[in-house]
Amino acid sequence: MQSVCELRFGTDMETLAKQIELRMHGEWKHSLIDDKDLERIWPINEQDREEKIAQFAKEYGFRLRFYKKGLCAIFDRWPPEQRT
Repeated sequence: MQSVCELRFGTDMETLAKQIELRMHGEWKHSLIDDKDLERIWPINEQDREEKIAQFAKEYGFRLRFYKKGLCAIFDRWPPEQRT
């Protein structure tokens, strides 16, 4: 699977959200984004980086399920009963 960088997505959050959405429509119901791809929007040493990524997820209807600085972030959708 191509990474966000390979698709030349730049720093556009809407484009990242579209890529996450596309990856969730396959066999898996989640999307893994490598940290090198997240760095295009949120620099690795940015203050409150995890919170900003979680806020991005919420704004675009996703949930940040896992985050490890230097590794990746995994996004999915909130269960219907927990969506607000």
